[in-house]
Amino acid sequence: MFTTKLLLLSEQPTKFLRGKEITLREKQDRTLEADVKSVLSYKAWINAKTNNLLDNTRILSIVASAKGAENYLPYTIPKIIQQISEIGMKADIVIGLNNGFECPTVIKGLTSLSDVQVIHLYTGDKVANNIPAIIFDNSMCKGKPYCITNIKSHQSRHRIFVVHQKQGEHAAGKIRVLGDIYGSLLLESINNGWIPPAILIAFDAESQFLVEHKPSSIELDSNGLSVIVNQLKKYPQIDILGTRNKFAVYQKSMFNGVDILLPNLAEQVPPIQWFIDISHGKFSGFKYHPGGGTFGKTDVMVSLLLLISEKYPGVRCEDTQLSVLAHYAGFISDIFLDVISINRSPSMDEMTNDQTPKKAWIEQIYRWLVSIYGLKIVYGEHNVKRFANSGFPLFILTNPLVFLKSVMENEKIQLYTVIKKIRFLLIAFLTFQQILKKSRKHPDILQGNKTKAYW
Repeated sequence: MFTTKLLLLSEQPTKFLRGKEITLREKQDRTLEADVKSVLSYKAWINAKTNNLLDNTRILSIVASAKGAENYLPYTIPKIIQQISEIGMKADIVIGLNNGFECPTVIKGLTSLSDVQVIHLYTGDKVANNIPAIIFDNSMCKGKPYCITNIKSHQSRHRIFVVHQKQGEHAAGKIRVLGDIYGSLLLESINNGWIPPAILIAFDAESQFLVEHKPSSIELDSNGLSVIVNQLKKYPQIDILGTRNKFAVYQKSMFNGVDILLPNLAEQVPPIQWFIDISHGKFSGFKYHPGGGTFGKTDVMVSLLLLISEKYPGVRCEDTQLSVLAHYAGFISDIFLDVISINRSPSMDEMTNDQTPKKAWIEQIYRWLVSIYGLKIVYGEHNVKRFANSGFPLFILTNPLVFLKSVMENEKIQLYTVIKKIRFLLIAFLTFQQILKKSRKHPDILQGNKTKAYW
């Protein structure tokens, strides 16, 4: 009898905790459900305003930029314009200069490009971290808000919209300038009759879109953008296509007389970044659409990023959140493995500029993990894990042959390098566990006044 009582008493806390866990899970599911509902509502509004008609002659491309972007934009923007031109289309590129950041030399260089019109836009005060600032066509920020308009085919030129975001308390951070672009410029323009391009590209300052053949053969002069756009045209049922992530260490170079940074694909990236490259798009836990290279239908992409920037001003893994929302909203999406987008990785020996310097490649992964934990608190591990795995990658054990094939496809491996790669894999796993333990203590806060400004 006494033993039975003890057993019954011992079960009570467990039942209580289980009940609490279920309540939290339900709360997370309801949050996700509400966000999906808002995304679909935005999409319906855009479709109603445009009468389900979009511009098939242009491609909309959006990038948020901060200090350091001047090292990449002089190369990547002309390259994207070239790739869009090669498929017989015109570009509408929006460059968001975050929180007072300026790069006049870069903009001057873009102005000198042939068949390109540069339009300068300016934000007014950002009154809160989740309220988009009004955008004007003059630095005094006077008159009516600026709206993008459609231009006649005989006047067709590539357009670069440079959004100078005013420095302010609520402005700092990638998601904040994206909020001004999506929630003010694009939304106001659609509301006033602009028919946006059918396809939108989200990319980073250093992004390059290249074709990769197996095993590990990257065409340096290829047009990966063209391949993905053609895929979207060929299969109109697809809403979103992400590129496959490819980390690279960048090195100093020169382009058109300007000092820039270009990827050195021959240099070994750090172990965790190497593992992510192997796994991205192929295994559960690595199915996110990268912020450095995601293509999609404009009404879908705008709807997703409107919700994220409006409701989660502290997020810095907006690409993973977009992937989660797209999946549960029922949008058809995938990772196109034949096209890579280059993502900058620190070198093995690069250190941060902190008072106490740390290994930069470890800090890059740490920033990713704390942002993912913040997202999991909001939506729940069960809703996020398909896109961002923060546990042991079980597919190594359950599908070892498939994983080994992915390793060999990622780079040309000889027998004598196998031991080196096994050692690299062990370092990746052990280091990841250490970062994981640390990051769990400091998850990002995604909502409210306590959100930090992140890049």
